[in-house]
Amino acid sequence: MSNAKESNRWAVLVFGCICMLVMGICYTFSLFQPYIMDHFGVDSASASLPYTIFIAVFCVGNFFGGVLQGKMNLKKVLVIGYVLMFAGWFLSAMLPSEMFWAMFITFGGLFGIGDGIVYNVIVSLMPKWFPDKKGLASGLTLAFLGVSATVFSPFVSRWLNAYGYKTSFIIVSIVYVAIGVFGTITMRAPAPGYMSDYVATGANTSTKKQYTLSEALHVKELYTITGLYFCAVPAYLLLSAIFVTYGADKGLTAAMATLGVSVASLCQVGGRFIIPTISDKVGRKAAFAISFFITAAGVALLMVATGAMYMACFWMLSLSYGGCQACFAPIAADRFGTKNVGTILSFTMIGFGVGSVGASLLAKVVGPTTAFICAGVVALLGIVLVFTLPGKGKEQA
Repeated sequence: MSNAKESNRWAVLVFGCICMLVMGICYTFSLFQPYIMDHFGVDSASASLPYTIFIAVFCVGNFFGGVLQGKMNLKKVLVIGYVLMFAGWFLSAMLPSEMFWAMFITFGGLFGIGDGIVYNVIVSLMPKWFPDKKGLASGLTLAFLGVSATVFSPFVSRWLNAYGYKTSFIIVSIVYVAIGVFGTITMRAPAPGYMSDYVATGANTSTKKQYTLSEALHVKELYTITGLYFCAVPAYLLLSAIFVTYGADKGLTAAMATLGVSVASLCQVGGRFIIPTISDKVGRKAAFAISFFITAAGVALLMVATGAMYMACFWMLSLSYGGCQACFAPIAADRFGTKNVGTILSFTMIGFGVGSVGASLLAKVVGPTTAFICAGVVALLGIVLVFTLPGKGKEQA
């Protein structure tokens, strides 16, 4: 590889990390929630609904992002995504107090689709530039997304304290315009035939065939990866939602709660970078197995843990969740090629959507303790699914 090409791809990676960092401002939504309650006169549960809808629609946006990449230039797809992201926040700012329901459409719908489109473009772009370092490139971009809430929370808090609901939403919409211009200018796909002579060695084997989604639908590994997405979600999402309240009966003090949440955020970011980077060396199969073993162990310990051990369980689940999330783009690119990985990856996110919604509903129906037991069983199922994946060095069509 020439030095120019090497330099170009690292520049794209850096720019992609910046885009993901800014894109993650939406994960500070909990800071906006009290102001939404005050502006619209709704309770806490209602104020969280736009974000819940956003998470669900985000998966749909991912699919649109993958499909659009097959029909038009990458930059045009980014423009569509960023325009929808801007519109979602700006129109939410304009809503009168009696139209809270419209926020389901503006924030949940428009922003959810736009965010999913941009996410899919950037995540699926990195394996194309780094066929030899898929795990590192994907993990680094998702690590920046993971740390976004920590970086931007102080800024968002200042905006809300100084300007309130409407102006703060407008400020975020302007930030998305700025990063949209930056991302559209800097993000680009590699030239046709880029690193086409690269042959994967060691723990990971990459296919030479570039599958379409319709072709991938006939390959069993597509459903295995979708199942892994489902299995990776419940344990972490369940505990992250009730870490403080559930810990009240497990000796969790206010100081421990603050420390626990802060370290958990770092663990998730670390997992998003460390585990997929390791997967470039030991293989995706081994990386997923490690992650699910950590998840299963964390849930098992959670049943008896108190105090510091309870915090450690949260950190374990955060690490494994982050690691799993960052391994899906590399394994999809390995198995199905990089050309249509955006569309194929969006299909596997069905597992993410079902796991997210299912975990939340399960906790409401059976209670948190039983839900955690179920999540542990799901993690064990993930281990079983991992061992059905092709082994090290096995040739793929």
